[in-house]
Amino acid sequence: MKQQDNRPSAGSVTMSLCSVLIADRRITVWHISLYLGILHLWQQSGCPPQVRISRELLMRKARFKSITTYHKYIRELCDFGYIRYMPTYDVYTGSAVEILTG
Repeated sequence: MKQQDNRPSAGSVTMSLCSVLIADRRITVWHISLYLGILHLWQQSGCPPQVRISRELLMRKARFKSITTYHKYIRELCDFGYIRYMPTYDVYTGSAVEILTG
């Protein structure tokens, strides 16, 4: 799929993430699993600036069983600067996630 000039490609984001994850000791397998689920949804959506997510779908992709675990690692990915999470409380709209690459 064609990317706009300033948007990262899925491949470049994945490679960049791997380099950063190796150096970041705060990151665990739970962060990686959730982030890869977000990357997968982002890529399936055509790599938009923001991707709409469903908690249920993302929990299945990341193999999370607990909503508490999901919220903990979403929050930490935000705190660590990997994503920007914009929750909505509308089940029809879904929350939005922006992948931060800078």
